[in-house]
Amino acid sequence: MALTACGGGGSASDEPSDSGFTATAEPTPTETTAEPTPSETETSEPVEEPTETATDDTGSDDDSGSDDYSSDDSGSDSGSGDDVSSGVPRGQWSGTAQISVDFSDPGCGEASESYELPATLIISDPVGGEDNSFNLSWASDSQTPAGAFGVSSALDATDTLDGEAVSVNYWTLSEDGSGGISGDLTDPGDSEALALNLLFVPKPILPCSQYMVFPYGMATGTTLEGTVSEDSASLTLSGTSLDGTRSFRVEWS
Repeated sequence: MALTACGGGGSASDEPSDSGFTATAEPTPTETTAEPTPSETETSEPVEEPTETATDDTGSDDDSGSDDYSSDDSGSDSGSGDDVSSGVPRGQWSGTAQISVDFSDPGCGEASESYELPATLIISDPVGGEDNSFNLSWASDSQTPAGAFGVSSALDATDTLDGEAVSVNYWTLSEDGSGGISGDLTDPGDSEALALNLLFVPKPILPCSQYMVFPYGMATGTTLEGTVSEDSASLTLSGTSLDGTRSFRVEWS
């Protein structure tokens, strides 16, 4: 703005010097000589405007910057505080699971099978909405062979159809403060079609014949117990299937 105002004033002051050679054009120099006065006023006014604007902008930027940094620092402090509440070590452990299953299909003779599969235990902080002091995920490394299993203490997810949050507390877990843990399956999740605690064992396609590996949901009352340290872990799982036709025991270390 200041540069434009100065340019206009300069052209107005040049015109009177050229028109002074013509005696018959007296009104012209009279009108043009009055123009330099407002041009000087216009030139002096914009000098203060950029000074005031720069001062205001600089102050507002400094204030907003300091607010942003203070909010970030407080957030990091609260996050570090949440990490302190532990008890059971967090981490991942690998081992071998010994799985034994008793079958009692209606009309068929009772039978038993045993399996051996590698499995992994993961203990982490509780997921959103979980009531336990830690989250437990324990499963065979493959979910396809007979004897495969999966245990999840809680679910925190989003329904892909309606976008609503989904939260299920499957297990009630406890710890003794010395590495010992135990738990009871209190909500199988079958009523919500969200059963994630599963045992994969043969099921007859025809009466007592042509078996195919099938996922069986674990029933309420299934229990687990074991010990967890920084270097090692061992767990034992025992219970029945939702339909009552499979009873099982998993020992892992």
